Amino acid sequence: MKSILISIILLVSCLSGQDEIPLLNLQNQKYNTSLEKLYQNRSVISHSVAQVLESELDADQYIIGPGDHFKVSIFGELEESFDFKVLPEGKVLIPTVGEIDLNDILLRDAKRRIKDAVSTNYINATVSVNLTGLRKFRVYYTGEVKAPGTYFAQGSDRLSDIIEISLVQATMPNEVTSSLSDWADDTRIQITHADKSIDMYDLSQFYRLGDKSQNPYLQGGDIIYVPSIDLNKAYVIIEGNVGFQGVHTLKKNETLFNFLTRVSALSKKSNLQSIIVERNSQNEVIDILNDQESYRGYTLQNKDKIIIPTIHDRVYVRGEVFNPGSQPYLAHYTAKDYVGRAGALDSAVDIEDVLIMRQSTSVVLQGADVIIEKGDTIVLPKRARELFKDYMQILTPIISIGLSAYAIIQASKK
Repeated sequence: MKSILISIILLVSCLSGQDEIPLLNLQNQKYNTSLEKLYQNRSVISHSVAQVLESELDADQYIIGPGDHFKVSIFGELEESFDFKVLPEGKVLIPTVGEIDLNDILLRDAKRRIKDAVSTNYINATVSVNLTGLRKFRVYYTGEVKAPGTYFAQGSDRLSDIIEISLVQATMPNEVTSSLSDWADDTRIQITHADKSIDMYDLSQFYRLGDKSQNPYLQGGDIIYVPSIDLNKAYVIIEGNVGFQGVHTLKKNETLFNFLTRVSALSKKSNLQSIIVERNSQNEVIDILNDQESYRGYTLQNKDKIIIPTIHDRVYVRGEVFNPGSQPYLAHYTAKDYVGRAGALDSAVDIEDVLIMRQSTSVVLQGADVIIEKGDTIVLPKRARELFKDYMQILTPIISIGLSAYAIIQASKK
């Protein structure tokens, strides 16, 4: 017991030898930081995040809303800076300045309003106001789309950005890379704004011509509606070697060339020399490759059907050859050249009797020196003697069976 008392006395004496520290020392350095600065250091907004922008932000177009981040810097006898964001009610609260309403005004006007308010409290000081971060807001993507729903956007995002973002949600294996459905009409996309006003855009003009006026910036609460193709309006049907087969909306006085470009129908495999337009049960073959001037003004009509053939870049060799099948097309090669590559059998006819079925005209040609075109089929027939041998090989057992059967029948009659 005595040892415990001695220990307590020694401990108290040691502590009494140190300077007494008050519970709250207002002269201590750690208490010199204001509560506002403490909150700033704890806040995420003190760390600026890089924004993905297509160009510098236009202060005459960007509308301020809840979540936008600002930084005010004051230079003068007293230098100070404040980071803050627009509150949900559209106002900002600046220490030593007060509350400022910035809801639904242009960035240009918001910066002027903040600068005027700060300048009244900081006389003879230079005030700099900068937008340091863009807010995120909700938009709604509906209609003929593969991934409808709510998406988050920022003030620098355009209509096409939401369509591309939704593609991540819509894409499936082996699916065409478009978040619009096959029955979507991208020439009449509607955007309903928070104030109930409705704007209509032809997004195909942006994709085809880069017309940004048809690819607007989005605002908080926008409802993007992609309508379906209206069969009561003009339309055409496109088939063949195209990316998007089926029904497409037809614009007024739209030409064949402009239509094919707008829907991105053509590819390197498209046969531009044999495009077929079916109108009123009659077909017209159009060569827009070699006769562009004549058909550049070819105007489509309602319910036209357009068929885009495929360029055949193979040549087919059949008949009496070692390696029948397709071969790559080689310019200026003759029938003899292709037969030589495939290897002629001994049972084949003379090379001069080779047959060529022309793919473009369906005409049958003959001769070893015929220049082969893409898609042609080369046939090397058998010699007549070889054909006779084949027939005899087939007929001999049949005749033998017939004679045997006849002999049996005759023997049974005796």
